[in-house]
This record gives sequence, C-alpha cells and structure tokens, in this order.
Amino acid sequence: MSAKTLYGSANCRGCNDPITEANDSEGHVIPNALGGCLKPKRIICQTCNGVLDRLADNALIKAFGDWPTLMDIPRDRGNNPSKIVDTRNGKRVRVEPDGTLTRIDVDYNVATSGDESKIAIAAGDMKTVRQLLQRVKKQFPEFDAKAAEQYAQVVGLQDDDLLKMGLDFSPPAVFGGVVTALWIFLVTTTGRAFMDMPKLQQVIADVQTHGGMFRYLPDGLPGLVGPEISLSNKIVVRSVPSTGELIGYVEILGMLQIGGIFASAGGPAVEIEHIYVHDVIGKRDRSAEYSIDKNVFDRQNWRTVGRGPTLQDADALKAHFRRRLENVFVRRYHNRFSAAVA
Repeated sequence: MSAKTLYGSANCRGCNDPITEANDSEGHVIPNALGGCLKPKRIICQTCNGVLDRLADNALIKAFGDWPTLMDIPRDRGNNPSKIVDTRNGKRVRVEPDGTLTRIDVDYNVATSGDESKIAIAAGDMKTVRQLLQRVKKQFPEFDAKAAEQYAQVVGLQDDDLLKMGLDFSPPAVFGGVVTALWIFLVTTTGRAFMDMPKLQQVIADVQTHGGMFRYLPDGLPGLVGPEISLSNKIVVRSVPSTGELIGYVEILGMLQIGGIFASAGGPAVEIEHIYVHDVIGKRDRSAEYSIDKNVFDRQNWRTVGRGPTLQDADALKAHFRRRLENVFVRRYHNRFSAAVA
C-alpha cells in the first residue's frame, strides 16, 4: 500500500504532487512567530510551503521586528527567541521573552593620570568580565583580578535610554504574506484555491510592488461585528453577491489590518462567508462571536475603502501605526510587568 493511500488522497495545491506524511508541511496560515495557530494539513507540501516562506512569509515576520519577543507572544510551537537590540544611546542589549534586558556591550577603558590608572570594564556576562579582568592583569601585573570580581555589579539601562524597536508595514514587507494567508485559508474553508501557484506568485509580486487591489484598513473591516480583542489574528473572506467580488481581510496581532479584492467573478455570484478570529493572548478561537453586517459590507467600494500604499496616505498611515503601537504593543509590554508587580 502506498504512502499516498495510507495518508489520504490529497494533492499539493502548489505543485499537484501527492501529499504524504513525510512531505506534508502543516504550514501555519498566519506564521507561528506571529501567534498563528491555524495550521491545516494536506494543503501544501513542504517544498511549496518553503517557496511561499521565501516569497512572502519571512518578510511578514521580519516586518514585526523584535516586538513578538518583547511582548512574549504565545506561539503554537516553540518559544520566542532572544533578540539583540540597540538602544537610542548606542548600547546593545539582549532581550529575553521574560522581559530581561542584558547589556552585551564590551567596554575596556583605561584613564591614566600621573601614577594612577582608572580602569572601567563592562560586559554582558561574567565569563566575558573575567576575560577582561585577565586582560587588566596582563597590563597591570599588580592588579588583583579576584578581588575586583567581587565588585562586579549588574547595571541596567539608564532611565532616559530607550530600545530601538522598528516596524515595517510597507507593501514589500507585508502584502505578500497577507495574500498567502488568504490563499491557504480559502483552500481550507472552501476547497478551492481560486488561483494556481504561478498565478499566486505573480499576485504576490504585484502586491509587494504596488499593493494591487489591497489597501490598509485602519478602522478594521467594514461590517465586521464582534467584541474588541486587543491582540488578535483575524481572517475574513466574504463575497459581495451583487458584484461577484471576493473580499479578503487579514488582521495580525491587532496591529496590521489589510483587506481588498482577492478575486472577482465578473458578475453576480453566490454568497461566500468565512470568519476566523483567534485571541492570541487568551489562546482560544473566538470566531463564533463575530458576524458580518451585510448592509454595511455590501455598500462599500472595495477599490477605495481604507487607505492605499501611496504617498498621499503615507503621513496618515504613519500616525495611525504610531497610535496603534502605543495602544496595543507598548500597552501589552507594560501590562505584563505591572500585573506581575501587583
């Protein structure tokens, strides 16, 4: 009996090769590193999933910078990695998922005045500190390295120093990942791919260049009704029956909100509606709490709703993301530690 028969009769929606237990990717619709936990099986093989990672998903993950670690966003598998981050005052620190910040700069300064020398050293770990002390010992044989080690102390960042934490939500960084998420989600929910792999790759290239038919939706998806969840991942696919437009919407970590026309039937079509909402911090599916107000949704002009990736909208989008950063990510970071203190 073949591996295909044992595992089921599914073929990869990318290359059409049989999917087996050995080559099934179980790829996340929204990347695991961004709190994604929806990972349908028997959709796409490891090779094709790797292609989409390189074309789109890796850039989407990178767009969120070091924030997932700083907020310790729950992952479906594995833990957030530690990150090396620069500060605005020119220091380098290691950021751990538990919030620990460790200076990793190596300083070795000798100031001589007359017969006296003042030595200042700094490092991110005691192993390096001891190596620096031995360096001092070689330069000044009378120096007592063991005694000096006892005076080593942990020094944090100065109060006026801040971490340099960036975000990049430009079309090349995020639009391709949004299209990929919608494509896999549609295959999962409808059984249809709506476009083959070569067409998908072309669409990814188009949206990364100029946005295509997708736009930023700072106020969320028009017509989507449900509770406010500060850190959530959402995917919505719904058709406009009167026009045949298939609208896709992706929201990641309550910060990035993008939607637009994914496909069009060119005329009236049957209604399609699929809603997926995952509470990232609460780690639970809350899709059943959401619905679409058809009157609001169907009257939108999906070619102009929201803001486009254009120079005219650039300032407004920057202001929006600054507010969202403060209200969502920074608040999450501070709440982690204020709750622990309380």
